[in-house]
Amino acid sequence: MKKTVSILLVTVLLLGNLTGCDGGRGKNDGATLSPETTSVTLSNGVSIDLGVYVLDGEEELTVTKQAVEENKDEGYKIEAYDFKLSDMTELSDFITLRIPYDTAYCEDGQDPAKCVGAMYKNETTGKWEDVLFEVDATANELIIYTDHLSTFGVFHVKNEGQRSAKITNIYADISGIDQQEATETLRKYVAGGGADGEEAAGLAARLITGHNGFMSGMAGATGDVGFATDFTGTILNMASLGSPTFDTSLADSAYKKMNKLGKVAAAVKIGAVMLNTEKTDADTLGLYKDTAMLALSYAESAVWGLAASGLFIFDYTISNMFEQSMAMKMDKIDQVYVYFNDQFSGTLDVGNGWKARSLKDWRQVLIDIVEANPNETDAKAAIEKEIDHYARYFWTLGDMEKAVVVTDIKDKSNKGSVTVPNPTQAEIETLVGAYKAQLYERLYPVTQSVKVYMQRKAEAVYLAALNEVKAFFNQTITFNIVENIPDGEKSQYDGYALRFAPLSENAVKESWSGTMKGMGGASTNFTLLGYVQAGCPKELRLFKPGDDPESDEPELAVGFKLSTPVTEVKIGGAPTFDELVGSYEDGTMTITSVFISDTLRAELEKPASSEDSGKSSGGDGFLDSITDELNEQYAGCDIADVLLGLEEQIGVAKESPFTLSKTGENVGILPLNGSPGNVTYDPTSGILKFNMNDAELKSSMSGELRAGYNGDKSGVVLSGELKMTALFPESDFYVMLKLDGSKSLKP
Repeated sequence: MKKTVSILLVTVLLLGNLTGCDGGRGKNDGATLSPETTSVTLSNGVSIDLGVYVLDGEEELTVTKQAVEENKDEGYKIEAYDFKLSDMTELSDFITLRIPYDTAYCEDGQDPAKCVGAMYKNETTGKWEDVLFEVDATANELIIYTDHLSTFGVFHVKNEGQRSAKITNIYADISGIDQQEATETLRKYVAGGGADGEEAAGLAARLITGHNGFMSGMAGATGDVGFATDFTGTILNMASLGSPTFDTSLADSAYKKMNKLGKVAAAVKIGAVMLNTEKTDADTLGLYKDTAMLALSYAESAVWGLAASGLFIFDYTISNMFEQSMAMKMDKIDQVYVYFNDQFSGTLDVGNGWKARSLKDWRQVLIDIVEANPNETDAKAAIEKEIDHYARYFWTLGDMEKAVVVTDIKDKSNKGSVTVPNPTQAEIETLVGAYKAQLYERLYPVTQSVKVYMQRKAEAVYLAALNEVKAFFNQTITFNIVENIPDGEKSQYDGYALRFAPLSENAVKESWSGTMKGMGGASTNFTLLGYVQAGCPKELRLFKPGDDPESDEPELAVGFKLSTPVTEVKIGGAPTFDELVGSYEDGTMTITSVFISDTLRAELEKPASSEDSGKSSGGDGFLDSITDELNEQYAGCDIADVLLGLEEQIGVAKESPFTLSKTGENVGILPLNGSPGNVTYDPTSGILKFNMNDAELKSSMSGELRAGYNGDKSGVVLSGELKMTALFPESDFYVMLKLDGSKSLKP
């Protein structure tokens, strides 16, 4: 197979294929930063803004410019800067870096703002990775948002069309998403109880298609294919029931990854709208909240769900709470009491320690509370309780402890008239109320900072989900074609030309062609993305030596299902249907996976209601029409327990002898668990297609079994995966089963 060199920048960097480097290495610049001085612009044009919640004291900032790396053949250069802030690497907030870029590097007629981007170097792997950034075309600067310090690179490319092949700018993605489309995607997600849906997968597919480099430069060994592939349609088809092209686990993985990306992208878009709009309508707020709560119940989306719930709570519930509390009356407050809350840090008379919280401390407290209480009602109550507890703590101290605070004030301020306060309980309530009003006002800017922080966390999850999808579609698949050759015999297909089919109009056919080489068969590698771009071929066609694959009919066409990381197609040597007919006494059936939607699972786990007959589950009638009838038929067996119990059987092989009978040419009957299934056999590929339907139980089972000989050809084996649906729609419930069996050919 012809191999095309990828233009992916990271690959180039790993290969060290840099043809030119110029000076600049080791040029240092720096400044001293502190809680009072949190931003600086250096002489090299680089700016840094830490915000007000990162530093506790003075820290030394050092920015070292690295050597400029340039590859004139590929048309890019990298200007990198190493950022150090004393020994700090991981930061408590997202900070802002501004780095100037070269507007003259790109070709004439290109937009410099679209020819530049940012990445950071992972110190552990040495690879350049994506970072959150925007382009300020007016100032000719890159704006980078990061919660860690490392080496950040300004990547320049000659042609703006190549940028997305190298760098991901999520803000360009977000701005390109239609708000109505994002809202509808989330609405379908919420309406489906968190189930994967075509809307989210379709949105993700369009985002991926928008990455020109992703759809072209990453094709790897598959050739220079074009952009015409219906990527959205392909993704949706991959996960369709009984897809003739993709292995079930591969299709399921693709669909889930694309759905995750689409849901997060839609939510990040709505989150950006919430941050930039003074008044978000109640419907959008409610939808966003419901989306966040659903995401929290899924392991794959929990991190984003936590960030999204935090953004919602701080944008809506907490902001309203603080605005209302700021309107409380602020009377004159006892100075010893205020000093203790805002400044005192030390050991009290009986050994108890106290550290007055800074705004930075309070910020982390608020984040911790919301992350522990993603429901807005719980979060609001927890914050109110924490503030009230903090405001009252001084009044729980004894007189000796209060005296320690007074002494501390005198020592630090030289005030001799300070005395231990001794107010009445009513006066204490007035003081506490006044202090809380003051504290709410001080903390209001903190809540605005946390809103942005939560949105940045959600954006980081989007970036990770996008790169996860990229990695998935750029994984390499090894494709082996093996000919079954009887002992002592020669290859039947040595020298035959082979080609994948059907191919898209944009596929480079030479990249999907080859030649069988006797006992060695044939082998090739390609990326999943390249396979999709080539039109998802599902057949391997063999042509006699000298025949023209463009005009002649193939001698043999073998179907296959793509699987990762290896797909193997066996040619020739498959058993005849007559050899397969008979009893498989050692047959086993193994549950490999069980899918139960969250909506159905919630109903199954509900306790039986008084109106249910027998022991049926579900208290709202959702299951009654099904389970009551079945419970009566099967002597009170709780169908809910049966379905949920299937998950405990995953991986357990159970004896399941079966017998295959013949009803016609390469067709027959294969009963499983007492229900007859129809089979059709393809002797060229050794694939036995199975299909069974049971109207009474509203169930079906379908899939493919592969037939072959055992090692010494003294017997045959059947093995494959089947999908079973029953009682409920496939969107709510299905089971994947592996069927294995063998029989002897000896009389």
